[in-house]
Amino acid sequence: MLEELAVHNFAIIRNLQIRFRAGFNVLSGETGAGKSILVGALNLILGSRASQEMIRTGATEASVEAALSLPEAGACRSLLDQWGIETAPELSIRRSINRSGRNRVFINDQTASLQQIQQLSPLLISISGQHEHQLLLNPDTHLLLLDAYGGLEAAVAEVEAVFSAWQAKREELARLKRTREQRAAELDFVRFQIGELQAAKIRPDEDEELGRERDILKHASVLAEASQRALGALYSDRGAILDRFQDIEKDLAAIFRVDTSQQHLAEYLEQGRIQLSELAHLLQQYAGRIVFDPARLAHVEERLALLGRLGKKYGTSANEMLARLAELKSLAGDEGESELLEKEAEKELGRLRAAYLEKARELSRARSEAAGKLSADVGSNLAELDMAKARFAVRFAENGGEPLFSPSGMDRVEFLLSANPGEELKPLARVASGGELSRILLALKSLLGRRGEAETLIFDEVDAGIGGRTAELVGLQLKRLASRHQVICITHLPQIACYGNWHYLVRKQTEGNETMTGIRVLSEEERSEELARMLGGVSISQKARDHARELLDLAAGRK
Repeated sequence: MLEELAVHNFAIIRNLQIRFRAGFNVLSGETGAGKSILVGALNLILGSRASQEMIRTGATEASVEAALSLPEAGACRSLLDQWGIETAPELSIRRSINRSGRNRVFINDQTASLQQIQQLSPLLISISGQHEHQLLLNPDTHLLLLDAYGGLEAAVAEVEAVFSAWQAKREELARLKRTREQRAAELDFVRFQIGELQAAKIRPDEDEELGRERDILKHASVLAEASQRALGALYSDRGAILDRFQDIEKDLAAIFRVDTSQQHLAEYLEQGRIQLSELAHLLQQYAGRIVFDPARLAHVEERLALLGRLGKKYGTSANEMLARLAELKSLAGDEGESELLEKEAEKELGRLRAAYLEKARELSRARSEAAGKLSADVGSNLAELDMAKARFAVRFAENGGEPLFSPSGMDRVEFLLSANPGEELKPLARVASGGELSRILLALKSLLGRRGEAETLIFDEVDAGIGGRTAELVGLQLKRLASRHQVICITHLPQIACYGNWHYLVRKQTEGNETMTGIRVLSEEERSEELARMLGGVSISQKARDHARELLDLAAGRK
């Protein structure tokens, strides 16, 4: 329940503090006195958009603070506990805006976010005004009202959760299919590349081996001549090194006969003979292999040219090209895994679709049952609001036999009204007048209020398009609604205002060059005078005062 509202430097309000009571609170005043500004201040507390134009001329900052009492348990306390905000019997929400564009929000003097008060506010206060009248003409809001009436929010949340999972899986499957289609085109090219590399039959280190062979073939004559000269010097020429070893042996023998300590030199001579003989043998074999083969050289050059061309696409060496071939084969092999993922996604999508349809159909049945009750209850409430012959119904739209998939389920509904006997039921937007919309909105709020909506219900211009007997019935309905909720109603009609438990007067006054709005609760005598003003206008006659007193007495006796 809204206990207190404090407004500072907001529009034409400098400083205003007002305490509200339980029951039916009425606010009245001349047109332009600032009644709607108070509603704007409350909307700011509830998370509406702020602008610098809201700040009073000459001030740098505007602030609005509301104190509300909370029930012992409920969704409000659960949210506050979840956010780590200390709770007490009273809840304080404060919001300030300054000309720099900075917004500050506090809940129980703890810094909070705008999103938090937007989440919390529907559980505390509901404001009905011209904006909600227009929303009532929009069929998109009708499903929300039906669900609220039927208490189906939990079932809707379950449907929304399954729908979200179904939608996410559907998007995943679409991505997999797009990827597969893209890969199908890519795989054709991958297979071409694999075929090109496999046809080349590349061997590890082949480019290095062929490079060495090409150098040998190109310089065959030089290599042959060099190896033959070395072989001749070692073995085959006159005076070759190996032939002179006999002379060396004789000289060493002469040394050994005289100096036996040098006999170990014979071992070095023998090792030298063995090494040089092996060298001569290897040179002879090498020289025999050196052949100038133009055909082989041409083949090697052609092979290196092929590897060079492939290297520009697949890697600079034979080993890099072989690694690329293995990578391409791996890419081509992933196609089976992609198809498996797609099949699994299709299977899961089917399961989620079936789960959605099951929960959506359950919700649809519950909505159909709630729609019948809502039509009857709204009809009864409208009868009490001077629309006894009116018929109200909820129409479920056909979808051509194909189930509708949406976060809120498979239903689309629209409220229909027949205001007069003999008229067929038609959409509200086509047939409802301003006064009828006001009464339908009040009827819906009365019904929703029984199902634990916000503790405080605020009605701004609920009297639009009505008067006389209808206004009295609306006032009586608001009084009855106030037995379950705190009701705050801004009205211009004395027939409504007379039913209030508390009456507040909003006045605009000018001091020098400054205009300010003030508000105060009226005494019983002042209240009678205000009703007389509302009845009589500028000149208040005794007849208007008597009528005002009669209205108050009549309202006091009605329940």
